[in-house]
Amino acid sequence: MTVKGVGIDIAEVKKFASFKKNGEDRFLSNNFTEKELEYCFSFADSSIHLAATFAAKEAVWKAFGRADMLQSAIEVRRNGSGYPTVWIKNRPQKSILLSISHTTETAVAVAIMTNRKK
Repeated sequence: MTVKGVGIDIAEVKKFASFKKNGEDRFLSNNFTEKELEYCFSFADSSIHLAATFAAKEAVWKAFGRADMLQSAIEVRRNGSGYPTVWIKNRPQKSILLSISHTTETAVAVAIMTNRKK
């Protein structure tokens, strides 16, 4: 397996604390998909999951190394086991490995782009 790109990002949870589930917020609508918002707001403390998802999207964007890719094209989903997977324009990306971790204060994500197809 060849590594083609690596991205890492860290986000402060408190920066996401003011967002509300049914709020009309330009930041949320520009940076998260509906599926991501559903996932994040399914938890009592959505700010942790918003921060983690945002960090993951940033890490993926950095791994791609392309300034022309919109963050809104990147979607982080969880599989049946809760493992994060990356989707670009509604297509699963098997070549991107993603790891997310968080505390109550910070969230971090690492994305590795490979030549893996399966």
